[in-house]
Amino acid sequence: MSRENRYLNENESGAIGIGAMIIFIALILVAAVASTIIIKTAEELQQRAEATGDDTRDEISGKITLVGAYVSDDTGGGATTADEITLIVQLSAGSDTTLLSDMDWFIVCDGGAGTAEVNTDDFDGVATDLTGTALAAGSSVDAGETFLVPIDTSALCTPGVGDEQELRVIINGGGETYAQLHYNSVENGDTIV
Repeated sequence: MSRENRYLNENESGAIGIGAMIIFIALILVAAVASTIIIKTAEELQQRAEATGDDTRDEISGKITLVGAYVSDDTGGGATTADEITLIVQLSAGSDTTLLSDMDWFIVCDGGAGTAEVNTDDFDGVATDLTGTALAAGSSVDAGETFLVPIDTSALCTPGVGDEQELRVIINGGGETYAQLHYNSVENGDTIV
């Protein structure tokens, strides 16, 4: 048996080490880029989830609950029309304290001759507590607080017996409440929701 001696040049031995080092550095760079992309994507998803959660919370909890509604004045047009209705409302559970000026209502009705009428205003300056004491203009209400809102219907959208109207209550930056008002009778105190 003969023994064969293999001799490597010093340059060949160093070339193998440098190649391994280049591959190692390239793997570290690829891993760093990949981890940066993953972290950035996770951060964007977290921010979107938080924004969606906030919007959903505002939409669900930041709205008015319509407890009831009744005819509060039938004098102007006689006993055949309701000249004022009163809404009994409360701010939904979990809602932030909200200014009355940020709460708007509107009623859509048939104006005759194929046209629609819209009667609209906000709660500021007209709302009262359950005892009838006026809530000061510019004041706010808390979640669960029940109060009354009179709506003058003598000029626009004056309802008569048998009429139906759409009522919407919208909170600026919050949700919307929809109710169908049914006027089976327009005597004082008759419920319409």
